[in-house]
Amino acid sequence: MEIPKFSVLIANYNNARLIQQALDSIKAQTVQNYEVIVVDDGSTDGSHSVIELAKLSFGGKLRHSFQDNRGVASARNAALKMCSGEYITFLDPDDYWHDRRLQIHEHVLDRNPNIGFCCSDFELLYEDGRSERHFDKWLVFPDFPFEREIPREDALRWLLRVNFVGTNGATIRRSCVENVGLFKENYRQSEDYDYWLRCAANSEFYVIPQVLHTYRIHRGGLTNNYLENCEYSQRAVQECAKAYSEFIRYHGLQHAVKRSISRRWYEIGNLNFENGYLGKAYGSYFAGLQSDMSVSNILDFLSVTCRKTIRLAAFDIC
Repeated sequence: MEIPKFSVLIANYNNARLIQQALDSIKAQTVQNYEVIVVDDGSTDGSHSVIELAKLSFGGKLRHSFQDNRGVASARNAALKMCSGEYITFLDPDDYWHDRRLQIHEHVLDRNPNIGFCCSDFELLYEDGRSERHFDKWLVFPDFPFEREIPREDALRWLLRVNFVGTNGATIRRSCVENVGLFKENYRQSEDYDYWLRCAANSEFYVIPQVLHTYRIHRGGLTNNYLENCEYSQRAVQECAKAYSEFIRYHGLQHAVKRSISRRWYEIGNLNFENGYLGKAYGSYFAGLQSDMSVSNILDFLSVTCRKTIRLAAFDIC
C-alpha cells in the first residue's frame, strides 16, 4: 500500500454538529494524497454515527478509533501512533480548512528539506459573525520572518515571545515528530504550545502569511478558560527551559526565557486581579519580578503594580 503524503489527525469530542464541515473541507482539498485518522475521545453526542457515515465518502482514506475520555492530548497521541504519512497535520473537528491548505504546505516542505515544521495564518471566526486574522493581532507583526527558513533558535525565540502557531495550520515532517515524541497527556490546556516549543528546539520552521483555515471562537472551546491556559503555557516554557537548557544556553536564549516567564506571570496576575483574587494577583506580579531582575522587567513590574494599586485606591475613594 502506498504511503500517503499527509496524515490528517482529528481528535474529536462531542462535535457531531460541526465535524461534517471539517471533514468536507478535507475532501475539498486540491491535494488528495492523504489519510484521515479520527480518534473519538469518548463522545456522547452521536459523533460516532456522523463519522461512520462520513467514512463512506472517503474511499477508504478515513479511519476511526474510539477511546474513553482522556483528553485531547491522549486522542492526538493515539492518532499519531496510527498514522503513516510523510507529513503530519491536524484539524480540530469544530474548525475547517480552506481548499489550498494542503497544497501550499506541500509546496513549502517539498522544496525545503531542512524544514521540519510549517504553519500558516488563519481566520478567527466569532459567534456573532465577526472575524479577524490571527497574525493581525500581533504588535510584533512587522518584524516577523515570514516565508523563509527560520533557524531553530530563532523559531524558539519567537515562540517564547508569542505563540504564532494555530494547531489547524501546523504541518510537521515525520522526522521531526519522531525526534519530539508525543503530546504531554498531563496538560489540560496548552499541550499544543508545549509541542511547538519542543519542535522549535528540534527543527527549522517556515511560516506562511496566507489565511488557510478558519478557527471558531465559541463557548464550547477549550481555550475559554484563559487563566488555566496561561498557567499551562507558563509550565510549558519552564519545562522547555529545563529540557533544552544546553540548547538555550548555547544560543543565548536565557533572557528570552526569563522574559517569557515574567510576562506570563504578569498576565496571570492581571487575570486574577480582574477576578477579584488580589492576593494571588500580587503574588504573581512578584513572581514575575523574581523571574527576571533586568532593568526593563523591574520597570514592567513597577508599571503593572502601580496601575493596579491606583485602580484599587480609586475604588476605595468611590
